[in-house]
Amino acid sequence: MRSVRRNAVEGVFYASDPVSLKQEIASYLSMSRKMARTPVKMIITPHAGYSYSGKTAGAAFAEVWPKGINHVMLLGPSHRHYFQGVAESADDVWESPLGSVEIAPLNRESIIRNAAYHRDEHCLEVQIPFIKYLLPHARVSPLLISGKRTQALSIAQQLSVFDSDETLWVISSDFNHVGPSFQHIPEKLGYDSGKTMDQEAIRLITAGDTEAFSAFLENTRSTICGALPILVAMHLVHLIKGQNFFFKTYDCSGDQTGDINSVGYAALYC
Repeated sequence: MRSVRRNAVEGVFYASDPVSLKQEIASYLSMSRKMARTPVKMIITPHAGYSYSGKTAGAAFAEVWPKGINHVMLLGPSHRHYFQGVAESADDVWESPLGSVEIAPLNRESIIRNAAYHRDEHCLEVQIPFIKYLLPHARVSPLLISGKRTQALSIAQQLSVFDSDETLWVISSDFNHVGPSFQHIPEKLGYDSGKTMDQEAIRLITAGDTEAFSAFLENTRSTICGALPILVAMHLVHLIKGQNFFFKTYDCSGDQTGDINSVGYAALYC
């Protein structure tokens, strides 16, 4: 009997009604013009509730050229479980309001296989509706990454063997969480706001400078939740494509709500 991962944040982070969800995703995608002139290999996209980050996610996914893609390597941070390395899903299928998604196992001894790590994790789940909408027949390898940032290069080398001309890499990460609620105050670190802190992070990502980005994360005690997956991705693009990420757009919850507490969202592609 095939095992199925049930949705953890359906109806909270995104709509449970398939018609409404399709309309919402189509709207987000239509808000953004494709900037890449050739097919992209990788995108960085946020994972908050769609009402906050859906427009930015749509900008990232709008860069995807669906033709010829039948496999998605989906990377994100583990918010609830700490471990060293990479953990893939042990389920055969992930459900979605837009239809179930077939999981492509990697089956490597060095990669943890654990359904419990994925069960309540939202960062990969919120990408599935976009993937199902754009790539309805693609198989997905959902991977949580956790542990020390010093392992980023070795993880990238480990995962690069799974790349092919038919593979898209989706990196799930929000950017800095700032304000009293997060105990992260940009002004104390020499930044005017969470936005200026994120601008520096984006500058380093697009420069492809993994050492400077790592130093920035350390010096600011950055609250970019997907910092490790982003570092892995920065190494991966050099291994796979030989170029750096391009910045597309940025938003933050504070601008939307006026709240002093804010989370940044960025769309990048390569």
